[in-house]
Amino acid sequence: MAPSLATIFTTLLALAPLGTFAHPLNVWRPTAEAGTSLGVFVSNPDATGVVPNSYIVVYHKNTTDDEVEAHQLSVKVAVKKRNLGKRGLNGQLLSTRVRTFAMSGWRAMALESDDLMMNDINNMAMVKYVEANTYVQALGLVNQINAPTGLVRLSHAKAGGSGYIFDDSAGEGITAYIVDTGIMTTHEDFQGRAIMGFNAVEEEQATDLNGHGSHVSGTIGGATFGVAKNVKLVGVKVLDANGGGTNADVIDGLNFVASNATKGKSVMNMSLGGTKSQALNDAIERLFSNGVVPVVAAGNEAQDAANVSPASSPNAITVGAIDQTNDRRASFSNFGAFVDVYAPGVNVESVGIANNTASQILSGTSMASPHIAGLAAYLMSLEGLTDATAVSDRIKALGGASGASVLRNVRNTTSVIANNGNL
Repeated sequence: MAPSLATIFTTLLALAPLGTFAHPLNVWRPTAEAGTSLGVFVSNPDATGVVPNSYIVVYHKNTTDDEVEAHQLSVKVAVKKRNLGKRGLNGQLLSTRVRTFAMSGWRAMALESDDLMMNDINNMAMVKYVEANTYVQALGLVNQINAPTGLVRLSHAKAGGSGYIFDDSAGEGITAYIVDTGIMTTHEDFQGRAIMGFNAVEEEQATDLNGHGSHVSGTIGGATFGVAKNVKLVGVKVLDANGGGTNADVIDGLNFVASNATKGKSVMNMSLGGTKSQALNDAIERLFSNGVVPVVAAGNEAQDAANVSPASSPNAITVGAIDQTNDRRASFSNFGAFVDVYAPGVNVESVGIANNTASQILSGTSMASPHIAGLAAYLMSLEGLTDATAVSDRIKALGGASGASVLRNVRNTTSVIANNGNL
């Protein structure tokens, strides 16, 4: 039901300067030091890689849809006028764009604003928290020159096996959403099974101009390089040609997945990361609760995955990287209690974007994560798994049954190495 004019008028009044209305402050919110660029209202004042004047607003669950829609409408009207020609902290022109998100009862919006307006928004009773938007980055490392062995490792109990052994169902009937730099859908290895579904990078074409997303997609479902060779691949572009983006862009992509994914038939891969974000983690939790299997890279900073997002999302399958030739933890791989499983992530060959037959070799937890996303699709098709928790448990069980263990691992981190059950 559309919001009434009275409701819209009431919400517009709430955007007046502080002092003209009486909304209670949420006293739990942290306060940044005076003079900092984050103001006093954000829930992540210690965040790094902050996007100037850019924020994610998350609403309380008990706020009605009509109230949220009325508030978002009023913000859109205000921002369109207020940001026209206005410059931010770094002299950049503020955007008049407001993006809204709704995922299984989780509601949020992203916008650029001056601190005064954001303080007003933050003080509204319907707002749970305001988070400073931060940059995220693709997690691939530098090109390598050696041939890949990731698929071989996935289907053998020990390193050094020969050939990739798999059931020819190979992900049939499952859709994988790749939240990344996009997919070059014309590449021959995709066999026409790849499409571009969404593009959050407005200034770029809806294709992969970086190569990271196509490489990841090839590992998930390419005919030559893929774990699940029959899976449908959908590109969700949230990172630009340089492999960079923001949490607002990523959540925009997740909103697309939530609106389009079929429950029990969908896997999502996120080979990206940045500073810890409660908003991003919350959005992933909503996708999980809605039957999408979320698979994420642990990160490449050789630190506890608890410090970064999306790796710290509780119900995501967080993937660390091993060198598949010797089962040693990759030196760059993040670790800790949030890591669920390890997969090949060193010298992984997959799709390149130089032409429609190109390949490239990359290393990173970005390369480990799609092995697990592909494995999830493979097991969902082969064994009829539809519950995200059941998929996660099955992946851990198959890995544990192989008897393999990560060498030179970090304490309090799983040592399970992924396996497809064809020992």
